[in-house]
This record gives sequence, structure tokens and C-alpha cells, in this order.
Amino acid sequence: MKLPFFSLLHKIPPTWRARLGVTLVLAGGLGFAANALPLKSLEWMTEGLRLQLRAKVEGVPPTGEVVLIGVDVRSVHELGRWPFPRSYHGQLMDWLGRGEKTRPSVLGWDILFTEEDLNPGMDSLLVEPTVRKDYPVVMGAQFDEAAAGLMVVTGGRPALVPPRLTAPLAKAEGALKRLPDRVGGQLPIPLLLESTSFAFLNADADSDGVVRRFPLVVRVGDNVYPSLVLDLMMKHLHVGAAQVEIIPGVAVVIHENGGGERRIPVDKAGYFTLNYRYELRSEKFPNGIDEISYVVLHETLLKQVEFGEKGEAPATGGKIAIVGQTAVGLSDIGPSPLNGQSAKVLVHINALENILRGDYLRPVSRWPGLVVILLLGLGAAWVLEVRRSIYVILIPVLAVAFAAVAWLLLVWGNWMVPLAVPLVAFAVQQAAVTMLKIREEQAQRDRIRRMFGSYVSPELVRRMVDARVEPQLGGHEDEISAFFSDIQGFSAFSEVLSPADLVVLLNEYLGAMTDILQDSGGALDKYIGDAIVAMFGGLVPLPDHARRACEATAKMQLRQAELRAKWTAQGDRWPPLVHAMRTRIGINSGSVVVGNMGSSHRFNYTMMGDTVNLAARCESGAKSFGAYAVATGATVTAAKAAGCECVFRLLDRIVVKGRTEPVEIFEIVALSPAHLPEGAVRCLELFEKGRMHYLQQEWDAATQCFEEAIPLEPLQVERDAGVEANPSLLMRARCIGLKAHPPGAAWDGVYRMTSK
Repeated sequence: MKLPFFSLLHKIPPTWRARLGVTLVLAGGLGFAANALPLKSLEWMTEGLRLQLRAKVEGVPPTGEVVLIGVDVRSVHELGRWPFPRSYHGQLMDWLGRGEKTRPSVLGWDILFTEEDLNPGMDSLLVEPTVRKDYPVVMGAQFDEAAAGLMVVTGGRPALVPPRLTAPLAKAEGALKRLPDRVGGQLPIPLLLESTSFAFLNADADSDGVVRRFPLVVRVGDNVYPSLVLDLMMKHLHVGAAQVEIIPGVAVVIHENGGGERRIPVDKAGYFTLNYRYELRSEKFPNGIDEISYVVLHETLLKQVEFGEKGEAPATGGKIAIVGQTAVGLSDIGPSPLNGQSAKVLVHINALENILRGDYLRPVSRWPGLVVILLLGLGAAWVLEVRRSIYVILIPVLAVAFAAVAWLLLVWGNWMVPLAVPLVAFAVQQAAVTMLKIREEQAQRDRIRRMFGSYVSPELVRRMVDARVEPQLGGHEDEISAFFSDIQGFSAFSEVLSPADLVVLLNEYLGAMTDILQDSGGALDKYIGDAIVAMFGGLVPLPDHARRACEATAKMQLRQAELRAKWTAQGDRWPPLVHAMRTRIGINSGSVVVGNMGSSHRFNYTMMGDTVNLAARCESGAKSFGAYAVATGATVTAAKAAGCECVFRLLDRIVVKGRTEPVEIFEIVALSPAHLPEGAVRCLELFEKGRMHYLQQEWDAATQCFEEAIPLEPLQVERDAGVEANPSLLMRARCIGLKAHPPGAAWDGVYRMTSK
């Protein structure tokens, strides 16, 4: 029984089935291959172009709540080679904490201090201002799977340490199993851990060097710690570790003291996706981030604190301040979605700006866009069928329109719609559609050239074309297997079906049977109403023609069972007579004359001879034995010699009307032993035993054997629709009749048929 989907698919024209097939393959193949590097790189490129265009068009200024203290080119030039002496950093933190206008809400270092200075006094000068707790300071750390725990380097050797002032996030129990375990981490030097907290800086770049996402929370063993961005935001909002909730795949929720909350979206691994808006302010980025030069701030504060000079220091008071490298040539420089050379500290600043504004990027699954563009592509394919000139214009218009909609969705709603995979799929789809169209047009021309070939065998046409001769009358002798089939009681079908329904039914039935016939190497001779006349061999030499004929017969019976189930499942569409349709088939093998026969004006490639007549008698005589697939002994012998696996049952030795020589006839029971139903093997054994008693005129013993075989027959009269009898039933009846009217001692066991 076919599923509704396949029934519907069958109604679609073949040309459109090909287009649909290409579309589905593209959708599945490219959809699941989207993470492959070539496609991923292309997607990153389209994302970057959209973000760059948005930055130029939108011009949304920063909040001003985050300030960058940059180690820029001027700082390196004036203060000397990087890294600067740690006393400079200590002085900077000391001076920032002395005034309201300069004291930040929190100061974060996008710089690692994981190794002790060669001069121990320098570390003390760095740490001293942090001890006073004028404002919170967060030092950078990095997770390291080789560290096996939280470690510091002291005395040149690594050592495990407790987190000290850095509290793990309290509401992280449910996230432990879902977040990846980073195993260990490298922490700031021990002196810093006494007075500052640490947070992880890791923001691994993609293969093109761009950081697009980073872990907002980091699991190390059984504890979860904040990243630098999250820790800075917590301290800016005066929120403790107990007020942060982690929901992997949904959000990291900061419960603020006033009762509100900030929901920062993260994926299942705790990664935050950047909505990258800002670079350093420049002519190219007029709405960028203002950078406070490290050296300028240092010198300004020095003059104010040490020398009492007046001057307006940059306002860092109450803001989130981050110290990071911005000078080209330093290690913390790389590409960003907006710029080929960008300070990586801007990753943290962009993330903080996103959180402060609630300005989050919303990545969209690749599937909606892929489905939409491929459906548009199918619409374009329909246009190709009716207006080719419009199609040429429509394709680039659709591609540009799709890209424009994706960009507008980014501008209006921060939706990042994948572009690369849909556009690549669209391009490949349209290339395939164009190629299919070319092939269809070529096939149409070929069909026109082959139009007259429908009257004769295509193989014969090919032979005649190859030989460059006109068809002529005449034939030749050849060894073939002749095939005849006829639907049981077909005359009754025309009484219960309208002519239109009869045509529909016959077309489906004959089409299915002919497909099997031709797939098995047979050649159609003709249709006679519902009957099929065919040959195996003749047109093309087939040494195994008998095997092919037997297997095709068994396959036809199986296929007709499928058709009966389908028609039955359609309910009232067909009357019960159709649900019970069965076909009788007769096969015989031998020498025949095959060739063009008819008149000089009209002829057909067909077969003639006694072998053909006997095949026809086998088909009609099958009813006398309650069988539906009958082959002669000549066919069965040749089929077995060719390796045929069909299951045969010797039915009888008969003399058909019009002949005097008896022949053995066999039933083709199944395509192979694996296709035999339960009990069939025992049935065949009982039948064979019954025939032995039958030939010995042991009527009671034969009757008993056939009686036991009846319930084991593959086809049952009351159970199987359309079954009128079976071999065991008829042989039992024949034994009872012969017992009542014995044939005599001269009986040779041959059954003589009195009708065709």
C-alpha cells in the first residue's frame, strides 16, 4: 500500500518530480553541511559585510558607561617597550581611586599577570593600591585544560590554589552537566589573589581569526566562574554570585538589587554571541569607542596628584573601565567583523555595550531561509516554463531581494539570518533547473523522432536504425519462452465499472505488469484487452529466457497483491470485484518463428508456432488446477538449469485440446523459498505424496494427503479474495470422482483437457 505522500508524488509530472528531488537533496545536503569550513567561511563573510553596512548606516553611539584605557602606539613610544613596569599599573590604579570623577565602578584588566616579576618589588607596587579597596579590580585569568585545577606560578613553579576572593556562581548546579569542563586555569600571581578577584579572558577566535562568541560562564571542575565581561557587569551593578542564575541554552540571568533582571542569552555551552557594533572611534568609525590613552591618563593623573596641577582628567568615575592593548604590533590585535586589524579588548567592550543596552544578536536557524529561497527557486522554475525572458531577470532579483531582507532583519530586529547556504543552494538549484530544462527539451525532440517507434519494439527500431534497412516481412526460428496472461473473470469488470474507470484500472495494471516484464528482459508482443502476450528472447538473444520468464511471473503475482491492497485501501473507489482481481499466467519454452508478420502495409513483430499455442493453453488451463501461474516442464527444466530459485510444484501430466502428446505442467508457487508462507513446505510435500498415491490409483490414500494439504495451501478459497480453488481442493475432488468411476488398469495418469 502506498502512503498518501507517495500517491501525491506520483501525480506530479516527472519533470517537476526531478526539480523537487534536486531541491530536497540541496536542502538536506547543504543544510547539514553548513558547518563545513568553506560554507562557514562564506557565511562569516556575509555576516561581516552586513555588520559593516549596519555600522555605516545606523550609527548608534555607545552608552558611555564603558571606558577603554588603551595601551596605544603613543603609550609604547613614550613609556618604552611593552610590557611596562608593573609599578606604572599600580600608580594608575592608585591615582584613579583618589577622586570621584576618576574612580571607576570597577576596573578590569584585559592583560594577564600570571607570572611573577623578576623584581619582587614591582609586584608589590602593582598590588598595593588594590589592597585599599577604593574600587573593585578584576584581573584576567585563562582556562587551561592542562592545568588540572586552579593554579598559580610562584617561584617559577605551578601550584594549586583556592579561588580566594572570587566566589563561584551559586546558582549553577543545574548547569554543571551541560557546560564543558575546562579542567583548570592559570590565575594571576598570588599577591594579586589576596586583594583582587579574577575572571576568565578566553575568547577563542574562529578559523578566520575573528571572535564572534565567547564563554560568558566557565566551568572548572564542580564550580562555575564568570568571564571578565560578566564579572565586570556584576560588580558594576553591585550584584553578588548568589544573584546570578545560569540556564544553559537560554540565558544567564542577573537578578538586580532593585528587583529587575537582565537576561543575557547564551547557548547550551554557555557561550554569548556578540552583536558587534563598535570599533575605536576614527574617520571610518565616527560612532566608535573613545579610547583614553594609557600614557595620557597616567601623565594627567601624575600631574594632578604629585604636582597639584589642575587639568581635566578623562571622566572614568562610576563607569566600567577596562585596560587593554590597542597598539598595532602588540599581541592582542586581530581581525574583527568590522575591521581587518582590531584591538581584541573591543570584544569585551562590545559585549558590555550589548548587555547594557539589552542589544543582543539573534542568530536564526539556517532552515527557514533555506526553505524560503528554495521555494522561491521552484517558483522561478515555473516562470522558466512560461516566460524565459522574465526568468533571466528574476533570478538575480530574487537573490538580491533575499539578501536585502536578511540585512533589514539585522537592522530592525538584530536577526542574523544565514545567507551563504541559502544563496549557494539557490544558485545550484537554478543551475540544475536550467540543465534539466535543456535535457527535457532534448528529450522532447527525441520523443518526436521516436514517435513511430511506439508501433513496434524499441529494440527492433534500434536494430533497424543500426542496420540502416527498412522493416520487411519475414521471420526466423529461435528458442524463446512464450508468455500469456489474462485477468480472471474480466468480462464481469465491464459490467460494474464505467468505461473511464475501466481504462484507469487497466492502465495501472498493465503498466505495472509491463514494467516487470521489460525489467526482466521480456519483450511485449501485444495487448489483447486485459491480456498480455510477450516473449523472452527472440528480439535479443537471452540464454536464460526461461529463468527470466518464471521470475517475472512470480514478481507479477507479488505486484498484483500490492495493487489489490492499494485498491482495497481506497475504499469505495473500486468495487469488491477489483479488490479480488487475480491473473492467470501460462509459460512455455521452445522453438518458434519470430519476426515481422502481417501485410505489406501493416505488420507486427510477433511469434508463431506450437510452443506459443501451448503457452496459451497453459494460461487458460490453469483454472482446471486452481493455479494462477503455470509453466511447462520444458520451461521449468531450462529455468532450473539457469539457476532459477523459484519454487515449483508438479501439478500433472496433461494433453491439451488439439494436441496428442502429454506435457508436464508446474505451478510457480513462489519467487524463492524465502517467499513461501508458513506451512507451504509441508503442503508441497503432502501434495507430491498425494500425486504418488494418485498415479497408483490409491484413491483413499491420495484423498487423505490432499485433504491434509488443503488448509496449508498458500491460497485459500474463503480467506483470499478472488481465489476460486486451489490444487489440493481440485485434486481431492478428482480422486473422489475417479474412485467412483475408476479409469481402469490401462490408465496412464494423463489428464486430457477437453476445452481451451
